[in-house]
Amino acid sequence: MRPLRVATIGIREQRMWMILFHPQFRCSFCKRKGRTLLVCRGEVQATPMNAKYLARIEYGIPSKPRVWIEQPKLHRRKLDERIPHTFADDRPCLYRHDFRSNMPLATTIVPWLCYWLFFYESWLVTGE
Repeated sequence: MRPLRVATIGIREQRMWMILFHPQFRCSFCKRKGRTLLVCRGEVQATPMNAKYLARIEYGIPSKPRVWIEQPKLHRRKLDERIPHTFADDRPCLYRHDFRSNMPLATTIVPWLCYWLFFYESWLVTGE
């Protein structure tokens, strides 16, 4: 039995998913190192009681999506303490190997980011 082949969602289709599900995001294409990237910027908020954040998502096939919080800057509880589940440059770590190229950013990365922000804000208050 052959393994199931997964159809990749192209970046133009990813842009349409973002427009449909998250109209507050502005998406454009840019060239970097000979590759076309989808760059989406928009406001996210975990719940109506949480802060609003300006997020940037960059995605180019075959790479994994990368996410930054542009405003407000993420804060550490202590200067020498890392923010949990972040990369060295404080980008949120939203997944391990969960994201696949057949998944819309709009229904995976954006909701995962909202969950991450909810727990980030809880960590700021409680330290846990």
